[in-house]
Amino acid sequence: MNDKLNELLNKYWEGNSSLEEERLMRKLLLQEEGREQEKSFFLGLDKLSKASAKAITPAPKSLDPWKNWLRYAAALAILFISSWVSYNSYQSYQERKAYEEVMQAFILIQDNLQKGTAQFEAMEDLKYLNTTHEMFNIDDPKY
Repeated sequence: MNDKLNELLNKYWEGNSSLEEERLMRKLLLQEEGREQEKSFFLGLDKLSKASAKAITPAPKSLDPWKNWLRYAAALAILFISSWVSYNSYQSYQERKAYEEVMQAFILIQDNLQKGTAQFEAMEDLKYLNTTHEMFNIDDPKY
């Protein structure tokens, strides 16, 4: 029994033991006298695994929907804020687009006004063609 226990301990420390061999090794350790260091090590492992299993176990969920009201309120607040932000960004986009269209219309009006005033400048030059007749009264029958 001592040889089997030594063999199982050696396999365990090398990392080559199976779960069945580890269970057998623990049983043999508890039956054999001495080897207090190994016994305390494996008993500590058992206590640690039981304590961590209890700590990991989740608490049962309650079925009362009013206990989760804060989650619902937070979800609604996030939904409301995100829709408000997206609406404001869409509205600012529309304002920017309308501003650009108005500016393009102003540029078009300015170009057309410049073309029209350029035509009036030509008419302005023609206005001085009649001044010689007025100055010298050529068409006047009195003279």
